[in-house]
Amino acid sequence: MNKDIQTSKCILDEGADKTLRLNIPIPNPDTAQPEDVIRYRVLVGQAWIEQDIESNFLPSDLPDFGTIGDYCDHNMYLIDTDLKGSKTGSFYEWGWEVQKICDHFNAVAEALSAWLGSGRKGSAADYIDIEASFS
Repeated sequence: MNKDIQTSKCILDEGADKTLRLNIPIPNPDTAQPEDVIRYRVLVGQAWIEQDIESNFLPSDLPDFGTIGDYCDHNMYLIDTDLKGSKTGSFYEWGWEVQKICDHFNAVAEALSAWLGSGRKGSAADYIDIEASFS
C-alpha cells in the first residue's frame, strides 16, 4: 500500500460516530429494499472518501474506486462494521447467496468509481445504475 501522502488516520478507523454524524438518513432495516441500501451505502462511501481526501489520507485525484486499494482496504468503504447485524450496514446481513451479495456491493463500488472518475462531480448516488448492475 502507498503510504506516501498519508498524514492522518483513515476515517474507517473511527467508531460508529463516523456514520451517525453524517446526517444521512439511515433506511429502516425492517422495510428497506436493496436499492435503498445501495443508495445509502453509496452516499456513506462518498462521505467517507471525501473526509479521507480532506484529511490527506487519500489523494484528491483518485481516478477510480479500485485505486483506493493502494492506500487501504477499499472494500471497507462499502460496509459499516459498526452497524453490526444491520441490513443497512452490509449486504452480508440479507441472507443471500454469495453472488447476489457481490452484485450489490459491486453496484455501490461502480457508482463510487464513476463518481471518482468524473472528478467527484455531483453526488455519487447520481452514478448508480441498478439495471446495468443486475442485467
